[in-house]
Amino acid sequence: MPKYRRYNWPHLLSEFEKSELTQVEFCKQHNVNPKYFSIKLSERKKAQAFATVVVQPHKEPTQPQPLDKLIIEIGQCKIHCPAAMSIPNLVALVKSLT
Repeated sequence: MPKYRRYNWPHLLSEFEKSELTQVEFCKQHNVNPKYFSIKLSERKKAQAFATVVVQPHKEPTQPQPLDKLIIEIGQCKIHCPAAMSIPNLVALVKSLT
């Protein structure tokens, strides 16, 4: 029966990203199951992608009107939403984008 090991995943994944090794090479050197490592790496990338979503009120610089819309930007994608959009709807929208 294989031994259960506890890893410091944030540290291990950071070390992998700093290295120039493939996932398989890194896993062999650190005695980690490559399939499980891949799962943890994917989870980290999803979490980082979610963390980079920025929602800011949008105001046209040339118009002195109150805020009338929100723009959610993810990469080159922009989603225009009414400023009066409810918080639960906004949260559901952001979750559906990740």
